Amino acid sequence: MNTPTLISLPHLTALELTGEDAQAFLQSQVPSDIRQLNAEKAQISGWCTAKGRLLTTFVIWPVANGYRLILATDVADAIAKRLKMFVLRLKVQITRLDDPVAGLLNPPAALGALNVPTEAWQVRQAEGVTAIRLDGTRVLLTGTQAALAALTSGLQSGQTEAWLRADIAHGFPLVTQATSEHYVPQMVNLDKLGGVSFKKGCYPGQEIVARTHYLGKIKRHLYRVKATQPLAAGAEVRSAVLNGQTCGSLVNAAPNEAGNEWLALAVLQQDAVAGAIYLDADQGRIELTSIDEVMPAPEADQPA
Repeated sequence: MNTPTLISLPHLTALELTGEDAQAFLQSQVPSDIRQLNAEKAQISGWCTAKGRLLTTFVIWPVANGYRLILATDVADAIAKRLKMFVLRLKVQITRLDDPVAGLLNPPAALGALNVPTEAWQVRQAEGVTAIRLDGTRVLLTGTQAALAALTSGLQSGQTEAWLRADIAHGFPLVTQATSEHYVPQMVNLDKLGGVSFKKGCYPGQEIVARTHYLGKIKRHLYRVKATQPLAAGAEVRSAVLNGQTCGSLVNAAPNEAGNEWLALAVLQQDAVAGAIYLDADQGRIELTSIDEVMPAPEADQPA
């Protein structure tokens, strides 16, 4: 039986962008079309450099007079600072929130007055808490500490590692400080998850992202891998097929439930997985086993 489990997620942080120009500003900065969002719909998105490399990825949804983002804690301050550089004279305020972020594994149908969302990217709000459905087994929660505590009292608690394992199982691409500027959106399937629109106007890196899409020249893809030794995000993966050259890197990692293996998402050159792949670590070579390529189902209403 899958028991509803509450997990604290200190590695995630909320930012708020408000003001009458918030939508126009974000629309010009991110690869997704945020005009598709409404009070009951969130999406995954990101922010790219001018070279089309992802600085971070995040979940975004509308709030009164603006938007909220959930992103990696270790990049939150740097992202807020960099975004402020582009505000110029627009009426936009960017604030890092103190509201904690938590996750529900195997969520129940309701938490008090909050009807838990059931469809991917659906948003529900009640009693000061926002719930966002990510996939078949997970819901993100955020709100004040008091509101979250009141709504989730009595739930079984779990370890953050369980959430990180679910990220890997579902192919959720959280770009952190360790992997910032490593990948174009297509390498981590952001386009397949509805986080890229090829119909909207300009944003940083748009020319490169669009060219990659229309020319089909993406040679690195997202894979699940495992090892018998600890793994860490950002670690460079090498390939025997490519004579020991770097063929990609780990996006994120977590120990399995038994603690005897480590699982990870990795962006790898597609021809490298035909042979041995490994990490060069201080303790020696760490052999990686490729499990499978991550192939999420395209979002139904994803822009073409």
